[in-house]
Amino acid sequence: MSALGQAFLVAISLLYGFVAVLALIALKKEAETAEKVLSLSRRATIVAAGLSVLTLILLVIAFLTDNFSIAAVSQSSSTELPFFYKLSAIWAGSAGSFLLWSVIIFVLFALWQFTNSKSPVENGRKRLHISDTQYAISDLKFNAIALIIGAGLCLGFSALLMFMAKPFASGSAAVNQGQGLNPVLQNFWMILHPPLLLIGYSAFIIPFIIVLACVYADRAQDPSVYRQLRRWLSFGICFLGLGIATGARWSYLEVGWGGFWAWDPVQNISLLPLLVAVAALHSLVGMRVADKFRFWTITLAPLPFILCLFASFVARSGILTSLHLFDKSFMPSALSAFIGCCFLLWLFCAIHAVRSVSISPSESSLFHLDKSEVLFWANVIFVFTAVVVGVATFWPVIWQFIISFDKPFILKPEFYNNIASTAGIILAFLLGVVALTDLQIYRNFTLQLLACCAVGLVCFGFMFRFGQEPLVLALACGICAFSFVAVLIKFVLNLNQTGQIAGGIAHLGLLLLVVTVGFSSDKQSIQTVLTVGKKVALGEYELLFESFKQESFSGLIKEGPVIVVTKQDLKKKLWPHRYLYPNGRSSGEVAIRTGLLEDVYISFDRISSDGNVTITAKVKPFMFLIWLSFLLIIAGSALGLIRPERDISP
Repeated sequence: MSALGQAFLVAISLLYGFVAVLALIALKKEAETAEKVLSLSRRATIVAAGLSVLTLILLVIAFLTDNFSIAAVSQSSSTELPFFYKLSAIWAGSAGSFLLWSVIIFVLFALWQFTNSKSPVENGRKRLHISDTQYAISDLKFNAIALIIGAGLCLGFSALLMFMAKPFASGSAAVNQGQGLNPVLQNFWMILHPPLLLIGYSAFIIPFIIVLACVYADRAQDPSVYRQLRRWLSFGICFLGLGIATGARWSYLEVGWGGFWAWDPVQNISLLPLLVAVAALHSLVGMRVADKFRFWTITLAPLPFILCLFASFVARSGILTSLHLFDKSFMPSALSAFIGCCFLLWLFCAIHAVRSVSISPSESSLFHLDKSEVLFWANVIFVFTAVVVGVATFWPVIWQFIISFDKPFILKPEFYNNIASTAGIILAFLLGVVALTDLQIYRNFTLQLLACCAVGLVCFGFMFRFGQEPLVLALACGICAFSFVAVLIKFVLNLNQTGQIAGGIAHLGLLLLVVTVGFSSDKQSIQTVLTVGKKVALGEYELLFESFKQESFSGLIKEGPVIVVTKQDLKKKLWPHRYLYPNGRSSGEVAIRTGLLEDVYISFDRISSDGNVTITAKVKPFMFLIWLSFLLIIAGSALGLIRPERDISP
């Protein structure tokens, strides 16, 4: 099986090299011959994608059949693992996860090539005011360059698989039962989180290829290119958002952080491509208003793919201390070289675009000018937040190697919270303003504006004066209320437009997230030692240590205190516990009482020799609404994928 897997990897590399050579040949041929050559190269990408799927199936079989002669299986799996955890063990290690990522990239690239070859060109030809022959030549050039770039990237991934990741490498010694899956990864949400995240990462390779190909093929004025770009950016945002949300849910349940986001370095880096991709998507929206957003789009759209590569480098290199690190290997050095090549391609593309892409003057309409300015500042906030979070995440490295070699200076979560809350409040306000610019075409706009302002002011005054909330939180509530009314009015008035509905749902989810995150801080939290029968108060709740429970199955011990949570008529038994594994490792699992308005969150810390237990208990307000806001944002992104195509250019 190992030899067959290696043979498949070699064949995949040869196929992508073949595709790149054919595409280069097509650039030098006549139109009819070039189209035949490109058609052959597209078929080769489909064959390569099929071979990659077979390669992944081989590794899946190795994990399910406990083939410990393969190092990846022996290091991440064991005979005791249940079926679904054996599947998740595939992407728990560096080799398996990189194979899965590569396969998804190969499949999506082949899918895009197939759909791109079927796309109509008539509208694009009319927009560019050129003849059928001229457009056909331009289209062939675009497709050839896209195949060269895409095949080169896929060849790079296949080379990293063969020489660095080595998913089918043999184990160093005979293994009877396997080392097993890391205990903290044995969670339902960790089965979903990595594949969803990697689909999002993989999707961003298509915008990278599209932008580079359209600039080098002089198709930057063609609206059909940007329609493809919007579709793939939305696809990537949707799945990356799902990946981040499921990872946040895993963190909340398994790691015991007491929340869904701890500003862990790998968490931060995975957030950067999402922020930049959302900025690029808003630039595409801005192109309907002002042509100046074309530069924004060309500059920003390829960056999420580079940032995804960078996130993978951080997770594998150990350059930053993180809970998410893979086992260290020689792969990061080769991956850094690959990232450098992709960055240079993007840089040359941006320079070429500055020199060659013409920008039409903006319309003088006050309405268009207002909306373009709002979208401009929204993009500034997205990009600025991404830059600040990225620099702050690497600040320990910058401090240690440039300023002081003695001790790294690590920025605390409070710094990130302040940055995120400020950016969230500004974006919430801009959401309301941009919704109002769209409402100016309606006769009763003044009444709608007054209603939005009145609701915002009333909400701010109520939260600050009667709710006695901090000024910043009360201001956030007022701004979100103002924007909520504006977005809701726009949503109701455009129920016949799928695109407006999709944007409205995502924007309402963002407003809900800004408010609920502000209220979800640990206002009530205790760490206490309990004896059996002892009670402790936590706000309006009362916690009783009823008994210490222990279970054993398949050599695994599951133990922890049974805590009875009471509040008026509510009575709920919770069992925070830890798993004790035969190899001496352990992992904890929190117990959560989920409510519509708040969660009671209890983790089991330790037990003393005399039977006393130490627990940490917190009241987490509005956690259910936070998960709901994630779902709304993702649902809006997903709905945007199926909306009818519209012309991008203004």
